[in-house]
Amino acid sequence: MAKMFFSTSEVADLFNVNRVTIYRWVKEGMVKGYKVGKHLKIPLAEVERLKREFGFGDVSLETLQGGEAGAGEAGKKAPRDPSFKKLVMAIDDDENILTFIQNAFDGLGLNRHCNLKTYANGLEAVLQIGEERPDLILLDIVMPNLNGLELAEKIRKMHRDIKIIILTGYPEYLTEDERGKFLDYMTKPVDLRKLYETIVKALDIPVERANGVQARS
Repeated sequence: MAKMFFSTSEVADLFNVNRVTIYRWVKEGMVKGYKVGKHLKIPLAEVERLKREFGFGDVSLETLQGGEAGAGEAGKKAPRDPSFKKLVMAIDDDENILTFIQNAFDGLGLNRHCNLKTYANGLEAVLQIGEERPDLILLDIVMPNLNGLELAEKIRKMHRDIKIIILTGYPEYLTEDERGKFLDYMTKPVDLRKLYETIVKALDIPVERANGVQARS
């Protein structure tokens, strides 16, 4: 007989996050949960919904239905490297843009002070944001499944203090009011010097000497 409810540990294993994140999702209304005795349980329908929306997970529903939840330890993320003071996430469905940002971090010395993680899938990123709590997010607007403005709303519900910089090829999608909700916004092609200076100021990190800074074509 199929299980109708799952423990927070089982759901955490499925989505490769910790139990605290699951409790936070329930508290913030992202996931429906019910108290069964002293324990919080997540209904099967909610687990299936999350699987459909996020499109991934480190443990299959079939494994959970069988009562096994052992994949969580192997799938857990390593703790943040203590040698990096800041964590920056770049979210863009264009792999070329993500490569450009990674090269910029490496070439301009930002990687000496920041750990950069890139995501082409906004739904995947929102799970990791809840888990890792970045200091700064570089966010595209036009993405499949979950656009940047929708993602920003979810981010604010989890952590209001996370700084967000919008990188977009469609500035007309942002109203003046919406622009005011973000630390900054930049149009593509991205001006590399402005991006660098904005990140340095936002994270209060030392300025590195870098030559040949120019806009991406």
